[in-house]
Amino acid sequence: MTSADFRNELLEASLVLKDAMEICIVPVCRRYGLPPQQFHILMALEKSGPQSVGELSEKVGILRGNITGVCKKMEEKKLIVRSRCPEDERVVLVDMDEEGRKLLQDMKEELDQCCGRFLQEEPQENVEEIINGLNKLCSLAQNLKKEKK
Repeated sequence: MTSADFRNELLEASLVLKDAMEICIVPVCRRYGLPPQQFHILMALEKSGPQSVGELSEKVGILRGNITGVCKKMEEKKLIVRSRCPEDERVVLVDMDEEGRKLLQDMKEELDQCCGRFLQEEPQENVEEIINGLNKLCSLAQNLKKEKK
């Protein structure tokens, strides 16, 4: 496979995955009154725990200049808690609040139903192959991101 073949397949997959997000994730976000970017913030906090605003910005792909406003809105909804880092008070740490944990759990349960319907006809070995392929793609993308720095 050439790099051009990979590029074409990657672009096609990104469009298909965008559509899948529109089908599953976006409607759930709407029902819970949570913009998708705030959902991604909760997911990142659940996966990696408390982190600085800068780290969170990089993980979820929200510009540093915009993430502070997004975090303020989430803090007002009691979804996250912001605090100063004890070692360096210039650094603002973000963590999930209990309300954010509950909301994320409820949303994930609903998303599990959507994913279950999506995968119900697939044999288990195909699902495992898809997950392995996604993990490899994510690893490759993370390596590209590291090279960019």
